[in-house]
Amino acid sequence: MKLCSTLLFSALIFMSLMQPVEGIYHKLTLLISLIIILLSFLMHKKIIIQNVQASLFFSSYTFFCVVSAGVNQDIGLLKNSLQLFCIFLAVAIFFNDIVRKNVKEVVLNGVLLAYIPFLILCFQENHFMFGAFSGIFENPNTLGFSMIGLMVVVLMKLYEIIVAMLEGHRQLKLTILLGVYTIIYLFALYVIMLSNARTSLLTIAIVTIVMIVLVVKRMKKRFLPLLKFIFLLIAACLILEIAINEVEMMQKAFQSILLKMEKKSTNITDGRLEIWKYVFEHFNFWGHGAESLWAIGVSHAHNTFVNILQEAGLLSLVCYAVFLISIAKGHSQMDKQLVFTVFVVVAALGVSTFEILYFNVLHILVFVVSGFDRNKNST
Repeated sequence: MKLCSTLLFSALIFMSLMQPVEGIYHKLTLLISLIIILLSFLMHKKIIIQNVQASLFFSSYTFFCVVSAGVNQDIGLLKNSLQLFCIFLAVAIFFNDIVRKNVKEVVLNGVLLAYIPFLILCFQENHFMFGAFSGIFENPNTLGFSMIGLMVVVLMKLYEIIVAMLEGHRQLKLTILLGVYTIIYLFALYVIMLSNARTSLLTIAIVTIVMIVLVVKRMKKRFLPLLKFIFLLIAACLILEIAINEVEMMQKAFQSILLKMEKKSTNITDGRLEIWKYVFEHFNFWGHGAESLWAIGVSHAHNTFVNILQEAGLLSLVCYAVFLISIAKGHSQMDKQLVFTVFVVVAALGVSTFEILYFNVLHILVFVVSGFDRNKNST
């Protein structure tokens, strides 16, 4: 059952990675979501909603999006909202109910599995736009923040391995795993630098710092484990420095994104402030619909929260913001589910600053962790 669940979730992640390429992947994502819901109904007589608050506020967000779609007579907003709600139901409620105790393990392995064919396709396509690597996409930034889903999972794996090493478990096996996931981390970092996605690079830096802080906190000021971790951290920094300075492909990727930062240094937001100013100047309580920003020549607001305000109005924005706040509730100690939740939420907020999530892998991971709640549940 665990293997079947992993493959099913991996298929969902892969479709979300491929969605910007062709419309068929939207339909397949919806189909997989409906299969998950159907399987859960067939396997269990009752469904347990673990995080009632998160479910309530995302349902409210969807409801107000539907109302906004009606007010603006926007079929696009209606379809997007209902499809997103279907994915939320499948992942946050029914997937958690199917997998139960093994959710985190299935999710981590499912994501890792999905990125293998995705990255193969990206390098086979070898598509460049605006001087940056865009893989299968028309915009390099899309590739950059699509890689964050993989990075969050790799950082979670590294966190588990490092904590286990510092606590003295199976050193040889853990050392090998540490090497493997460090290589995956460096490769994903390489792809992000190739894409020139500055927001994604900054987000990964923040999540990595958060991981370091959580490891230190986990050690609870124990001297020997902290000393080991300091040496491990120094070694990791040296490996990163060597990779950037000595490995030719990493050096070129680093120079590429550095050059873009220098070019954009006079306008860090790259025109986003003007878009946000336009949204606030044309504020409408029920929003303007999904295609409204094409009036100024852009497809979206380059900020998840501002984009919701523009498309679906104030009430939708409030419900979505409270939904994110409610995700972190229900954890009373530093367990692995809480750590994963922190990584996902921090990454989601980082990307949301200059991009939009919606059907991105990271948003599906947000839905996964919104189903975590160890203290309260409802049937």
